[in-house]
Amino acid sequence: MTNLTVRELKQAEWDRWDDWLALQPWGSPFSAAWWLDANCRAFGGHPLLLGVFDGEQLVGGVALRITDVGPVHVVRTYVFYNPIVIAVGSAQSRQKVLATLLEDMARRRLVVPSLACTTDMVDLRQAVWHHWNLMASWTVVTALRTWTLDDVSRGELTKMRKAQRAEVTARVEPPDADVLYDFVQESMSRRGIEESLSREQLRILIEAAGAHGMQVVVRDVDGTPSSTLFLMFHGTRAAYGIWAGTSAIGLTKGAAVAMYVFILKELQARGYEYLDWGGASLPGVSDFKLEFGGTLTTRLAISREPLWYKAARLVHVCLLWLKRVLRRH
Repeated sequence: MTNLTVRELKQAEWDRWDDWLALQPWGSPFSAAWWLDANCRAFGGHPLLLGVFDGEQLVGGVALRITDVGPVHVVRTYVFYNPIVIAVGSAQSRQKVLATLLEDMARRRLVVPSLACTTDMVDLRQAVWHHWNLMASWTVVTALRTWTLDDVSRGELTKMRKAQRAEVTARVEPPDADVLYDFVQESMSRRGIEESLSREQLRILIEAAGAHGMQVVVRDVDGTPSSTLFLMFHGTRAAYGIWAGTSAIGLTKGAAVAMYVFILKELQARGYEYLDWGGASLPGVSDFKLEFGGTLTTRLAISREPLWYKAARLVHVCLLWLKRVLRRH
């Protein structure tokens, strides 16, 4: 691995990228060209798909959504992950690929507020050596091959029996962005979090997921939905819980617990190896997700922002906060 080069993959080569991605053990849907295209349509910006080549062989890369602010090219983050993908190899060869990619991104003068990597990317030494910032957050990962109902805590099993008595049922249904949006908004509101994703943006992303997505809905005995979750996957190694929400009534009936137990069993039956629960950094959220027998796992992100950009972003955030305050009065 002595002749590494980086070049942009144009749209005509996107299928090649997605085919290569499907062969990678930890290739995720968040790196796919179709996901990049959907994010650009939903949030704006233009795609930049960078591939690292060893001669003619593709050995790594990253899919980026770029917005141009005058002469500045800013990488906009995805929902959940925006990972760098590197082919299987020795630690030394993977570090060479990572260094080559980071050097190319620096040459392009890209402002990178954050690239959140999947949990397999733990060796990011080259990012630190190239003066990128390193940040940590957490998620919960469940190993599905060994998971059993005995791994669920006693308290959550009690809620599951409550759901059984209430005759709520969980099943896979055709994706419904409206149901998902309403429950996500309700759940975020209860936590005091403002969801920035619009209904139309969510619809674009769900439609783009196609066969790479799955929605589970819990319904009361009268058919009323009370909880839902949307998952994404690429291949059959890992599934990712992306958006979830439960109504206030659903919480009293154990709908969320019934849903997650159903999902774990369903993914097991379909042959998946891991479920990434989609983040566990918020207070209370990690504790709830760990009740189902997963492992708290660190996920790393890297960023590269000049000082002037950080200052400008701080001013922008303060102005947005002031605007919201004035709106309330």
